Amino acid sequence: MLLHRSHVAAVVVGSAFRCLPYLLSFLLTSCSGTINPTYVLPDICKAYDDTQFTPLATAPPPTDVFEDPGQIKVMHGFGSAQLSSGKKIIKVEQSVTIPSYADQAAVFLNGWRLNYQGGDQNVLGLGALITKIKLDQRNQKLSWNAAGMLRDDDFKEGYNFTYHYTVVAWASSALNLRVDQGNPDHFCNPDTDLPDKSFLAFNKGTTTALSVFSVFSQDPASSSYRPVAILPRGFAFVWYGGDHNLLQLGYNLDYSEISVVQGKIYNNNKNHVHTVGDVLTGIPAPLPNPASRVDSGFVSWNTHAIFKDNRYRRDHIFSEIVSTLSGADLGLIQPPFSILPWEESAIGPVAPAGVITKDVVIENLPYKYAIPVLTGWELGYIDDDQNLKEGGIWIDEWSYTPGYGSGVGGTLRYKISSILRDDDTTTYHYSRHRVTVVGIKSILAQPIP
Repeated sequence: MLLHRSHVAAVVVGSAFRCLPYLLSFLLTSCSGTINPTYVLPDICKAYDDTQFTPLATAPPPTDVFEDPGQIKVMHGFGSAQLSSGKKIIKVEQSVTIPSYADQAAVFLNGWRLNYQGGDQNVLGLGALITKIKLDQRNQKLSWNAAGMLRDDDFKEGYNFTYHYTVVAWASSALNLRVDQGNPDHFCNPDTDLPDKSFLAFNKGTTTALSVFSVFSQDPASSSYRPVAILPRGFAFVWYGGDHNLLQLGYNLDYSEISVVQGKIYNNNKNHVHTVGDVLTGIPAPLPNPASRVDSGFVSWNTHAIFKDNRYRRDHIFSEIVSTLSGADLGLIQPPFSILPWEESAIGPVAPAGVITKDVVIENLPYKYAIPVLTGWELGYIDDDQNLKEGGIWIDEWSYTPGYGSGVGGTLRYKISSILRDDDTTTYHYSRHRVTVVGIKSILAQPIP
């Protein structure tokens, strides 16, 4: 069970409902921007469940990336929908057929794209998530909800939402893997009154537009002294105090480790969060002794976020929702990646008002199967902040040629695309990204015992 039941996806949902203007106004009690810790949060769970589904505009069958019959099948796809008004979130339901041999399955977010239907606008908040993941073995189906939002202050402009997902289905008799991706029937965890497997934090008190949040999870059944993969399922950014232009947007689910630190206060929230003060509290890891601890089902990581216009910083809310994947057959390749606020210029590939696409090849992976996970990205305009017409970053397609041992590793290929633009066709943007490789079944001659 994931212990950090904070309020991240609540922003995706809460900010998407009509109560958002009132929530934002009550968060601040003075011109100095003091947070009101006694403000009672709205019932996010009920609001989400009461939101009607938006019809899918496009949802082609996913591409079969690879399959080893009787063991594992991996698929990659996308879905898109649209609303003519910004007063609601886009909420869709989607499903895929899985093989009859698969008794376990996971789905995670591998990209997103949002755009206003009319002209460019300021931004108050944006986000995307996957939740309510349910495996129906009887009917060989994995289903889930996905949600997205994009809006400014007036809530008038309609918008389009596209999300890209990857599905992994496997037989537990063939592969030692375990996934924890939240309650399949409820958006929120009944023990916490908050969205399941999520956290939320305010960047209040930071001196730059970069915020860093420390989070832990614990699943005692996964204890094996082996790495745990953190699979992103959603994020959200919301400025409080009004909408603004956008200069830079960044997210980095950093390196994870199977340990927690004694005495450290993590950004996990306590159970039964009802007020803003509950969100701000933070908790220590539940350690049995006054010492830091390795394994015992623990995994911890830092999440970095940037939400910036041309000022050094503005107060905002950030949220994240994840799943965890563990097991004796799991391996991880976690390349270094960092995001930093910039004030004058950016370095990297740039493009004028269009999509940047890059083909990436990773060789000599020591796994029979390998899956790319988009765990970090950064988008920014060149020179100055702008309105937003369209933004996003996503893995278009990917493939894996397996390794067979004896020095012959596998090869992963993927195509990643991004866009950030306003109505001006001469506005340039840049993008950077990080892919974590989830490896399954080591092909090393001497596997780790």
